Formats: sequence, structure tokens, C-alpha cells
Amino acid sequence: MKISAVLVALLSPSFACLALAHCEPLKLLGSDTAADDRFGVSVAIDGNIAVVGAYLNDSNGPNCGAAYVYELSGSRLIEHQKLTPSDGFPGDQFGRSVDVCGDTIVIGSYLDDNTDPNTGSAYVFTCASGVWSQQQKLTATDAAAGDQFGISVSVSSDAIVVGAYGDNSHTGAAYVFVRNGPIWGQQQKLTISDANTNDMFGYAVVIDANTLIIGARNNNHSGLDDAGSAYIFTRTGQIWSQQAVLFASDASIADHFGFSVAIDGNWAVIGAYECDINGVPDAGAAYVFARTDAGWVERQKLFDANDPCSSEDFGWSVAIENDTILAGCPSDSLDGKQTGSVFEFVRSGVTWVQRDRLTAPDANKDDGFGSSVALSAGRLIVGAPYDDDAGLNSGSAYIFNSSAGDFDGDSDVDFYDFAVLADSWLQNDPLRDIAPPPFGDGIVDIMDLAVLCDNWLAGK
Repeated sequence: MKISAVLVALLSPSFACLALAHCEPLKLLGSDTAADDRFGVSVAIDGNIAVVGAYLNDSNGPNCGAAYVYELSGSRLIEHQKLTPSDGFPGDQFGRSVDVCGDTIVIGSYLDDNTDPNTGSAYVFTCASGVWSQQQKLTATDAAAGDQFGISVSVSSDAIVVGAYGDNSHTGAAYVFVRNGPIWGQQQKLTISDANTNDMFGYAVVIDANTLIIGARNNNHSGLDDAGSAYIFTRTGQIWSQQAVLFASDASIADHFGFSVAIDGNWAVIGAYECDINGVPDAGAAYVFARTDAGWVERQKLFDANDPCSSEDFGWSVAIENDTILAGCPSDSLDGKQTGSVFEFVRSGVTWVQRDRLTAPDANKDDGFGSSVALSAGRLIVGAPYDDDAGLNSGSAYIFNSSAGDFDGDSDVDFYDFAVLADSWLQNDPLRDIAPPPFGDGIVDIMDLAVLCDNWLAGK
């Protein structure tokens, strides 16, 4: 008998979920969510901290919005705090976008009126002694009515980027803020030289160190209306400059390439949720690009290869970390119901291969599962903003653990993962706690070794 099987038999009554790529997810509901809150419209995760936006929550008046912070504690993710803006007002829709990096959370409030209607804003929260507090409200120095600043946000260490897709008659813009001590100051406003009305540049943004991507979902190019594009900017010193423009190699009218964007190191993923697939209209796709010495090169087009359906919105949301890509498909029809799903791809050499198709275990029609996705350290979070558990369209989110034991994110459980586990065991680091599934018991010990060994010997 395998040593891991012996350990499992001795230490736990059930490790049945180890045969799956992902264990049963943990479902998140806001402690006070109600009908039409749309909890899960946006999600973010970094290590043990997860953030879920509920942009139509009524705590500060109708549709003012809120965001909920969750923290991993032993085998549970507990709701740690509910965040609302200090000057919230009805209709602000705070929580339409969220992101987290370390001790910083940024939340978009894109219909905040400020000095003029719907100029928009973004709020920065920081954590001290376990409490998240509002640090600053970000606004554009040239804010104008209808800018909708805050439709998208992203934070990476010392920089925040905020999209304002309504700027200049929906030509769009994005703003970069940098931290100087406790103060965030506007560093640069980003626009594009070939901008046109209704490009919606800034609808989606993402930043990773000195590189950022800004989606222009309605950009026209090559004679194709609303085909969409994505712009790469890089930072040298204090200046951000446009490095590249990404297009789909098989672009078509109204693909909306750039509706969603993600980046990790030298890999980028761009969603085109209305791209046609093999004659199926609006099935959706996501395109993978790699950074090379010659620039950014399209490597692969990802889509539902087994059962593409019309208007299933594959690529509505995307995320990437290490060798894993997620593509949300919130209108995917399973068992005749548009419940939604998330496709997971892992890299094998230079090819991305589908590993899993995630669904909610309690899925219902029109839940919108996959409307938002994020991943960090092997944990996946998926938003379902139209779930009805706390009332019609109250919303929910799900946390999945990736294949237990793949600590270095290379889609393979091997000796290197054992080394990571051993180090965590010595340092009592609960981030590597994987037993019992799905979220462990708060301790790294021999039970976690049993899970890793079982997956190692199974060739996962």
C-alpha cells in the first residue's frame, strides 16, 4: 500500500476530493446582503485576504454600495469587515470594482458625483492592527461629469491604476497614482494617440509592477467596428509610456476584445466575450500573449472547445497567476440552464491546456457564476452576483482550492512542493495548510504531508 494511503487511512476519515482538481468550494454570502445587492460583481484575493464587492448594497442609501473583506482563519474564511465610503451617497455604486495587494485595498465608486454627476472616485483602505480603515479618496485632477472614474481598479505594491472609460465622450482614460508615505498622488493620466469617441479605453485595467494593460473594448481597427484592443504601458523612472497595442489575430466586428484583462509577469490574457467560435455567434474567447524580445506575441486563443454556445460570454472575466489562467463564462448553459462556469487552463510547455470547468455545486439559472474571477496562491474566487440565496439577485461568491500540494504553481506536485511544505511546517506558516480539505485546520503538519504525497504519487 502507498505510504500516502496509509497516512490518509490513519489520519482522516475522508480524502475523497483529492481525486478532483478542486475540492468542494466554500460559499461566501455577505452577513447583511439583501435582494439586488449584486454581491460578487467584483472579487479580489491576495494570500489569506479576499474582497467581494456588492455595488448595489443599500447601507448608505439606495445603491450606495459596499465591499466585504474575508480572512482565512484555520479551516474557515470568516467575514472580517464590511467597508463603506466615509462620504457615501445613494447611487454611488461603491464596490463595482475591487482589488487587494498586501495591506492595501482599492475600491471603485464609478458613479460618485463629487463636483459633477458621475465623475467617479476610488477609495484606498489600509490595514493596521487587524482593522481596515479608509486612507484616502482618489479622484482625477481633471474630473468631469460622466467620466465614471473607478469603473475599474488595480493595485500593485506602490501603484494604483484607475479606469475612467467615460472620459471625453467615452474615448476613455486611465490614471496612475503612486504612494509617497501615507499619501497617494496622481502620477500620470494615460490616453492613446489613436483614440476615438466611444472606444471605452479604461473599461478594464490591470497593473503588475512596471507594466499595465488597459482595455478599450469598443476600439475600431482594421475597419472592424467595436473589435476592441488592449494597450500595454511600461514605466521607466516616473514615466509611463505606451509599449504595444494588442489585437486579436482573427478580430471581427463587435468582439469587444479588451473587455477584461489580466497579467502576470511576461504573460497577458485579454477577454473578448462576444467573439464568434466555429460559427457559433458570441460564444466568447480569451487570448494569451507572451512578452518576448521582439515585443508581445499572441500565443493562443482559449475558448470552450467542447461545447461552445451562443452568447455564453466566455472571457467576460479573466485572471492569471503563474501557470494558471481562469476565464469566466457567466452565461454558460449547463443542463439547459444558464448558470455560468469558469474554465481553468494550465500551461504545459508553451501550450495552455484546459484542466477543469468549475461550476457552483448549488447552481441555479441566471446566477452569473463567473462574472468575476481572481486567484492567488492556489486559491480561486468566483463571483455569482445574481445568486438568490438572500433574495433575488443578492449574489454570492465561491472560494476553491487548487490542486492540493502544488505550492509553486507549476501545475505539478513534486519534490519542490515538498520543500515548500517542509519550510512552512518549520515556520508554522498556515498558508500551506491543505488538510483536511478544503481549507485545512490552521496547522501545517503530517496531515498536509499526506495530501501532498497522495497527489505526488497520483502524478498531479
